[in-house]
Amino acid sequence: MEARNAAMKGKGKGKGKGKGKGKASVETEDQSPKEDVSDKASETVTKMRCLDVFAGCGGLSEGLHQAGVAESRWAIEKEEPAASAFSLNNPGCTVFTDDCNLLLKLVMDGEKKNSKGQTLPQKGEVELLCGGPPCQGFSGMNRFSSRDYSQFKNSLVASYLSYCDYYRPRFFILENVRNFVSFKRSMVLKLTLRCLLKMGYQCTFGVLQAGCYGVPQTRRRAIIMAAAPGEVLPL
Repeated sequence: MEARNAAMKGKGKGKGKGKGKGKASVETEDQSPKEDVSDKASETVTKMRCLDVFAGCGGLSEGLHQAGVAESRWAIEKEEPAASAFSLNNPGCTVFTDDCNLLLKLVMDGEKKNSKGQTLPQKGEVELLCGGPPCQGFSGMNRFSSRDYSQFKNSLVASYLSYCDYYRPRFFILENVRNFVSFKRSMVLKLTLRCLLKMGYQCTFGVLQAGCYGVPQTRRRAIIMAAAPGEVLPL
């Protein structure tokens, strides 16, 4: 009887040790490093070819770069200091300092290069069009918004929409001061949305607070986003 109990006791120990080893091996497997799926996904995302109109020194483009959705291939900025800053920040980008209306006319006339020998983006190459047309005429801080200069600046919104109409990018972004949505009883906003809808784009707009997106400021900006037919509108 004692021998039998000893044998059973031995089996119990052996079985217990076996379970212990099994658990240890499972824990080791759980602690093994796992592949970061998000990093792998970001590597496979193809960045969109972006044309930045009224580019400035590249703040809007930089946000798109950090989001991993686009790469700046072309930029238009008439002011030389800002254009130079954009070039330094984006060495692989072709930066034009010509008037945006002149450049669009050249492309529509079938030209491949501008007078400086820079290669112009052709129809079908631009996947993302982004830009912030001059806002002096819309800004509430401008006491002379009714003067000719301010009115001319306002007309550049139509120029920007002409770029969208010609290139028909997959996505379109317009950024401006928050008064853009209420200027002249929202006339400019309504006109912009009507033009985009007429082109077949899906549209959304809003006034966004920069601090909600990690920027240390409280400034609000009007944002219009549009997506071509078949694309998913981001917002």
